[in-house]
Amino acid sequence: MPPEVKSVKIDRAEFQQTLEKKLADLPPLPAVVSRIMQIVNDPNATAEDMNRLISMDPGLTSKVLRIVNSAYYGFPKRVSTITQAVLILGFSTIRNLVMGVSAFGLLSRKSMPYGLNRDRFWEHSVAVAVSGSVIAKRRLPKNRNAADDAFIGGLLHDLGALFLDSYFPLQYAVALAFASHEKKSARESELAVLSLEHGMVGRKIADHWNFPGHIASMIGEHHEPMTAGDHYEAVSVIHAADWLAWEVGFAPSEHSAPPELHPEVESWLGFDPQAWEEIKAESLKQFEGCASMLQVAKEG
Repeated sequence: MPPEVKSVKIDRAEFQQTLEKKLADLPPLPAVVSRIMQIVNDPNATAEDMNRLISMDPGLTSKVLRIVNSAYYGFPKRVSTITQAVLILGFSTIRNLVMGVSAFGLLSRKSMPYGLNRDRFWEHSVAVAVSGSVIAKRRLPKNRNAADDAFIGGLLHDLGALFLDSYFPLQYAVALAFASHEKKSARESELAVLSLEHGMVGRKIADHWNFPGHIASMIGEHHEPMTAGDHYEAVSVIHAADWLAWEVGFAPSEHSAPPELHPEVESWLGFDPQAWEEIKAESLKQFEGCASMLQVAKEG
C-alpha cells in the first residue's frame, strides 16, 4: 500500500540538510560531456572533433546514434557516425542529446513502488520535449536554435522530480500521496510536504552540471516563467508544452492535478483555438516516432 500522509513525519530542516549534501555529492557529468559542452562554443571546432570526443564513450555513442536514427528525425538513410549526425543536425542538437542521455544515466536509480510511475514519467518528458519543439517552431521561427533547445528543455524539465524520487523515495512517495489525497498538483504537494518543489531541485542540478543558462532556466522556472528574466520566452515555451502534454494525455501521474497555463504565457503565445488543435495534432504525430528515444531514456 502507498504510504499514508499522516503516518510519516518528515523533519523538514533535516530533509533540507540531507538534500543539500546529496546534491553536493552528485557525480559530475563525465569529462567527455563537459568537453562537448565547451566545444559547441568553439568557432574552430569541427564535426570530427565532436566525433572523436563522443566516440571515447561507446555506450554514449550507441545511445546518441539510436536516437538520431529514430523515426522522430526520419532520415531516409541510416546515420552511422557521429560526424554524419553533427553535419546533419548541428553541434547544438548533438550536445543537447548528449546532455540528456548523460543526465538521465546519472539519476535513473530505482524508486519505491509508490513513487513516480517511471513509464509515465518518461512518456511525459518526451511529450513535453516534442510539444516544446512544435510550439517553438511556431512562436519563435526566427530563432534557429529555439526548437532544439525546447526539445532538450522539455526532456529535462522534471529532472528535479526524478532526483527526489531516486534519492528520497519515501519522502517523495508521501508528497505524491498528499497530491492524490488533496487533489493538488505535484508542485503544490512538494511545497506542502517538503518545503521545496522539483523545479528548485532541478535548477540546482543544472547549475551543478554547468548547463547553459537558458536550459537551466527551462528546468528551474518552467512553473513560474514570469521569474525567468532574460529567458522568459524559452521558459514560457516549456511551461506551455508541459500543460499541453497533460492536455493530450501524457500526464506523469494519474493522481495529481494538472498544471494550469498561465494567462500571460497564453497571451504571449497568441495561438487561436485552431492553432492549438494543429499543435496538438503535430505533437501527437511526432511523439509516435519517439519509441527509440523512450527506450534510451528508460535505460538511463
